[in-house]
Amino acid sequence: MQQTIEFSPAFAMATVELAPGESLTVEAGSMVGMSDGMIIKTGFGSNLGGFFSRVSSFFMAVIRKIFAKESFFLNTYTPPVGQGGKVLFAPAISGDITHYEMAEGRALMVQASSYLASAGAVRVKTKFGGFKSLFSGEGAFWLHASGSGDLWVNSYGAIHAIDVQGSFIVDTGHIVAYEDSLTYKIKTAGGFKATLMSGEGLVCEFLGHGKLYIQTRDLGATIGWILPRLKS
Repeated sequence: MQQTIEFSPAFAMATVELAPGESLTVEAGSMVGMSDGMIIKTGFGSNLGGFFSRVSSFFMAVIRKIFAKESFFLNTYTPPVGQGGKVLFAPAISGDITHYEMAEGRALMVQASSYLASAGAVRVKTKFGGFKSLFSGEGAFWLHASGSGDLWVNSYGAIHAIDVQGSFIVDTGHIVAYEDSLTYKIKTAGGFKATLMSGEGLVCEFLGHGKLYIQTRDLGATIGWILPRLKS
């Protein structure tokens, strides 16, 4: 499998070259183009084998639909037998895509709306982030990606990777994903006056050692800027 990401950071699109026997699972509605003869299988999740896996994937899809306003389905693309193929995909909103190479023993926590595609033996499960997640700006549920293979996540705005070594603070609306070697806690940006008047409000303080992926724009803030102008 070979992959490239073009047109970053504003209008990113990924291209994946599949070898014979390889498959790619993509968020429904994100396919831009594909080679002729591609076999498409639609399901509730990236792990489509076995009854319990399908049940788990179904509930993951329901949660993503309700809480992240994401598509109910995922599409798996496989080239014809004995042939390779190509799939082009991009997120619905303008923004960036980053590729993360999964390996056993390492997991990535992804905000539910940022999952775009996966390949190989990547397992994606829904995980309740605790009540603190309700204040994180990313909703109560996260996606826990583990296993080995390839994972693509998307953002609103450019994606910036930060190598956290101890502590790092991020505005709640800018989190895309983080390695599970990190933990976080919700806190105020400053004192009482700063919290009320600075426009920053609550922030997430990440602790530990690992990669943190943030987006340069906050979709919620952009919507908040647009709505009053539509009403005027």
